Amino acid sequence: MELIDTDYFRGILGKSGTSVPSFPIILGYSIWAYHKHTGIPAYEIMKDGKKHAAAQLHVAKEFNLPFVMGFSDLNVVGEALGATLTYMPDVIPMHEIAAVKTAEDIEALETADPHKDGRMPVIVETCRTYIKKFKNSENIIGAGVEGPITAAGSVWGMENLMRNMINNPELVHKILEVTTDSIIDFLNEQMETGADLAVLSDPSASCTCISPQFFQEFAFPYYKKISRKVNTVAFLVHICGEVYNILKPLTRVPKILVISVDMVDLKKAKEALGKKFVILMGNVSTATMLYGTAQQVEEEAKMCIKAAAEGGKFMLSTACDIAPGTPSSNIKALINAGSKYGTYPLKF
Repeated sequence: MELIDTDYFRGILGKSGTSVPSFPIILGYSIWAYHKHTGIPAYEIMKDGKKHAAAQLHVAKEFNLPFVMGFSDLNVVGEALGATLTYMPDVIPMHEIAAVKTAEDIEALETADPHKDGRMPVIVETCRTYIKKFKNSENIIGAGVEGPITAAGSVWGMENLMRNMINNPELVHKILEVTTDSIIDFLNEQMETGADLAVLSDPSASCTCISPQFFQEFAFPYYKKISRKVNTVAFLVHICGEVYNILKPLTRVPKILVISVDMVDLKKAKEALGKKFVILMGNVSTATMLYGTAQQVEEEAKMCIKAAAEGGKFMLSTACDIAPGTPSSNIKALINAGSKYGTYPLKF
């Protein structure tokens, strides 16, 4: 990645005179924002690679962001494997019906083909569009997909998946093998376009959903497999909910460069990461972003910087994807807080 030669990366390193980089998560938000800007229905944006790319490019231009991601929702693999979604006029689609119901259905599952299944080809075309319209030495293009637990939950239904982690773990592993192989093929197809790094978003792997022990059994081995087999130099992993108790296992996954966190004390999380070169990213509340004032966003961002920016290896971000309807003034307040309060050396 050419990013290492930029002020953005020097800010990550905490170099004197640079600032904490801001990285608001704009995935689903971009679909809503582009629909509002153009009037194009969200379901049309989601199914056209060029329009899908235009959505994030529109938001990146509005807020002067140096990054875009290939995906915007967490049901791409699930849908490619047979899950049914309901497409909405103004926001990303909702999961409705799982792909499998019986053990026989699970046995019949085959790895999704990124050239033809579901919206996988749309996301690959999105990445190609980014390469043509956004690629330069300053910008980051992320190949993206939901993580294996989230994808498996889309395929079988999250409640069924979690229940069978206890009752029938062999079936859970069978689904995870298929979803993991689908993720690997899909990310590699995106990386082939020229993307800079890979992004996994796996909210269902958090300790809010499964125990740390189940994370070790049902997530960790598949994260390692993905890391080994995807042709990228680095991964950004986002897991919503409580993740403090799985931070150390995550650092043992090869090629993880950034861990994006939600419901976590940033100071404790930074301490847990220790001396490893893993960048912590987070975690201004999306509720504050949506319902708060710009001043409240700024104050919360300041607290995040104070908690985790000392010594670098930190990116200021939202705790999760920015909600549709979030005021643009609040997004600008988050972005500006990085330079207002996070210029090195810090003065807290």
